[in-house]
Amino acid sequence: MPEVSIISHFYNHPDKVLEQIAWWESLPVEILSHVEFILVDDCSEQSPVIPATGLDLRVFRITTNIAWNQPGARNLATFHARGAWGLYFDLDQRFHGEPMSIVLNQIRFMDDMTLYHFRSDNEAIKDPGTRIPFHPNTYLVNIGSFKTHGMYDEDFSGSYGYDDIYMAEHWERGGGRRQLLADFNFFTNLKFDTARLDRDASHNRRLGQQKLLDGARNSAGMLRFAWEPVAITRAARTDRIAPNDTVDRRILSV
Repeated sequence: MPEVSIISHFYNHPDKVLEQIAWWESLPVEILSHVEFILVDDCSEQSPVIPATGLDLRVFRITTNIAWNQPGARNLATFHARGAWGLYFDLDQRFHGEPMSIVLNQIRFMDDMTLYHFRSDNEAIKDPGTRIPFHPNTYLVNIGSFKTHGMYDEDFSGSYGYDDIYMAEHWERGGGRRQLLADFNFFTNLKFDTARLDRDASHNRRLGQQKLLDGARNSAGMLRFAWEPVAITRAARTDRIAPNDTVDRRILSV
């Protein structure tokens, strides 16, 4: 069984999906032998043709057209994850191999009730008007704890924003903690987005504020959409490993 399920989702940008897969294929066997990859296609207008790959990769396509269905996409991936831990991030981010090897080496010492954020190696996002060194929907979390104390409220699907902020509040009110792993820059932000989408977050902001006033309880019902697995041709894995490319043994600090 994999130790970490590496989870992302996408809408359109088939070229960027294939670039991510190619990057994952270039990682050393010391990483690939401990992880699986899960991609969720959020009812894209343009879906990629996934080439034959030796990765432990599964792809699911949501076939119900719901705007901004990140909550549903991440819930779908969570329910299919086989790893003890889940690494969640957006397609416009790329994790680095060296810090990933450190995480894999230290994961047995990590707290099951802590949601871990990572630093990024370029411009931090603004939340609103405040610079922060991490993206709120990029994190590592124990899958079992996340299923019990976290998950996404799919009431936020259909409109833009706030689903990740509310999820973190729901997690903490359920007894979870959050910490920033400060040793290293874990991600590069690739800086692309999808044009022609409505990014007005006012509806979801009001929804989140009301839910927090009501006790931060997720609404009943998940996976409120149709979905299907995407067939992938399996290829023999070619282990790309340099003589000194081994799992990093440094210790994490927070």
